[in-house]
Amino acid sequence: MALISPMRHIPQDILLEIFFACLPPEHDAVIDPAEAPLLLGRICRHWRSVAYATPILWSSIHIPSPDYLNTPPNILRQLERIIEAWLERSAACPLSVSLFDFTNRVESNPENHPFVLKVLSASRRLRSLALAGDAELLLPVLQLHPADLPLLKRIRMVIPLDQIPSTTILEVPTLEDVVLRMMVSSHPLSLPLPWTRLRRLHLEIYSFWTAHGNGGLDFDGALDVLRKCPKLESCEIRVNKHNTPYSGSGLGHDSSSIILPHLHTLILSGFEFQLQRWIPDLVAPNLRSLQIGNRFASLSRSNDAHLSVNIHLTCFTMTSLREFLQSFPMISHLQVTASPFHFDPGSSEDDGFIALLYPPHHLCPMLTDIEIVVPPDPSARVSDAEVLALIKARMSMPNPLRRFQARFNRPMELDVMPELQSFISDGLQVNLQYPPQRQGFWAREGLDEPWLFH
Repeated sequence: MALISPMRHIPQDILLEIFFACLPPEHDAVIDPAEAPLLLGRICRHWRSVAYATPILWSSIHIPSPDYLNTPPNILRQLERIIEAWLERSAACPLSVSLFDFTNRVESNPENHPFVLKVLSASRRLRSLALAGDAELLLPVLQLHPADLPLLKRIRMVIPLDQIPSTTILEVPTLEDVVLRMMVSSHPLSLPLPWTRLRRLHLEIYSFWTAHGNGGLDFDGALDVLRKCPKLESCEIRVNKHNTPYSGSGLGHDSSSIILPHLHTLILSGFEFQLQRWIPDLVAPNLRSLQIGNRFASLSRSNDAHLSVNIHLTCFTMTSLREFLQSFPMISHLQVTASPFHFDPGSSEDDGFIALLYPPHHLCPMLTDIEIVVPPDPSARVSDAEVLALIKARMSMPNPLRRFQARFNRPMELDVMPELQSFISDGLQVNLQYPPQRQGFWAREGLDEPWLFH
């Protein structure tokens, strides 16, 4: 760098702020000479000396693992030296480490995993640890004693679903942030987690099929998880076990309140459950984002949203949907995946979910943003006339719509845009998407629908 360059005269504290801003905000730093922090040591001697003498720049690292059978030994040794030097530069800083290895299995690397050994050497400084790969290769880390991990607050574990990991790492009492995607040999609630301390939780837990059925979590089990975690701020649970439709009552059902004063994000995903009634026991006054069922597409959420909700109608009956909407009057952003759902006895399809969103029901008074997604299922149907009625009704309410978007699975039936022009002139955003029309004979029709012939 030239002697007269202004960058040579920047105070070191400002230079360090620039360095910190170069680090990736969403993941651990990568071993790439084109990215920080390694890149910072390649600009000039001064920057290299500052970067190498600042331990916090080296306090996170993502370690991918090459194929041991097909990578030259000198490349492997060089990567080991880079990781070792990186950890040395971090000095005494608490560490965030992610180790990813779905390439190697025990049979291809019978000796100790060299990168796992590097992680072991720094275990007492680990604040955040993400592990993804073969359970046997990761075993030395998975079986660390809680006393070896005094700083650990965050754990991520992704293990192939044909393995049940043997681990003691979940017993660490300081854990607050847990993500688990793996198979277990017992009920997920028996995992030795510090449930009452957890602030963030993401569970996708599976169990082997037994004579008594499949394991995993049913909807009641998911609610039991919530009851065990009163400090939760963000929670995602995948329901992957069939049970009788949830009705909020009955033999064996725990009806005690679920009080989560800090919860702002809740996702209950999966297609394995149906709600005959909404959860009357849930108390979450600070909830800002809620998803029920699998997400078909993401809902854009503006900064002024009171509560953003994403629901899949296969998880509801008409009764439970009405109760759900009544329970959350602060919904401002709503996305609905409009697959056919289970109606109560006595109700008709003419009483479709759209009718719940305008008078005489008076639900969701704060609703200003609606997105309807109709997936490519012939039995899922939302008409243009219903959409037009909904928009007109909502525009006459005290809090009129600001945005309406719909993605249909059929050609246009009725051009509604002329009747919406006055609303659009006043600021309403409308986006209606239809699949392109095909002309004449199409030889591949039906082959690209995975639910049909695959």
